[in-house]
Amino acid sequence: MARTDTYSADVHTRGTTTQGGIVAHVPASLFTGKLLIDATAAKDILFDLAPGAGRMLKHAQEGLKDVLAELPSALPKHAATLGISVDIVTRIATSTANLELLEELLGDARKLVEVLEESIAYHEDQREAEFSQLAETIKRTAARKDPSVEAAFEKLLKYVAQVGVKAAATRRKNEEAAKGASAKANDGSP
Repeated sequence: MARTDTYSADVHTRGTTTQGGIVAHVPASLFTGKLLIDATAAKDILFDLAPGAGRMLKHAQEGLKDVLAELPSALPKHAATLGISVDIVTRIATSTANLELLEELLGDARKLVEVLEESIAYHEDQREAEFSQLAETIKRTAARKDPSVEAAFEKLLKYVAQVGVKAAATRRKNEEAAKGASAKANDGSP
């Protein structure tokens, strides 16, 4: 089994090839988004709530955009009648601007977390493929040239074989369950 890596200007493709062709093909683009997220501008509006406190807070509802469009013209006209200060428009505008800043930062942070998680998975897959390729080479060498080479890589061979061992155990368990169900059905017992 040979591993192929191909790079172009912005796309990296990793595939593991066998005589039958590509086994795993994972296209991936190099991340060009924000690598550094600076929340310094939001330092005075960031709050760490107590566990569960978020459930007690009110959240934006459907129709928010219409309300935000209506208030700047309607409130100044009717503030005296309502007995409220026009300053509420400024406080609402400030809260809205704060939310926009925080939502932008959160979007960038979520994307970076997503890319970090995907990059971990990608590199973990590459490492596991290298382990598998190495294990196959060790087994071939042990079978054809020097059986003692397997002992030097005992932990690697056991590690790589785990997936196959678990799959075989699951197959046996499922086969036994199917035989048991079949036997019950043939006996006529409930």
